Amino acid sequence: MNLTSIFRPVLLILFIFWALSLFGCAGHGAAPEPDFVSTRDTKWVLVDLNGHGLVDFAHIWVRFDSDGKIYGSGGCNSFRGHYSIENKEFRTGPLAMTRKACSGSLAAQEFEFMEALESARLLFRRNGLLFMEGGGHVMEFSDSN
Repeated sequence: MNLTSIFRPVLLILFIFWALSLFGCAGHGAAPEPDFVSTRDTKWVLVDLNGHGLVDFAHIWVRFDSDGKIYGSGGCNSFRGHYSIENKEFRTGPLAMTRKACSGSLAAQEFEFMEALESARLLFRRNGLLFMEGGGHVMEFSDSN
């Protein structure tokens, strides 16, 4: 038995592991590409907030109009204001909000949502969903259509 016949299977196995490691890592380190155009003029309904479902069947939604206006509902109170895109970063201006009394869990969730919305800096779409991230918060929205 010569060395070539011994090393050929070993080299083949090493090559396969190397190739799998390249494909296994592809896309995990790449930052998502911001999407500030296709998200406009659509009502986006929140389906997940920071990895948790929504309490009390809350209907939390947001809409970004082409003219820079943002409005929606935190589940109990409605809000409106302006947003801007600067240097590929999303930012909201001051948001005005109604002040209706809400149940404890709904009020806490609404506060968390508004905090996440005001700290969001990145919007991107993946598999038909809208994601907003920033300030340690992650929100996932579904198109209402």
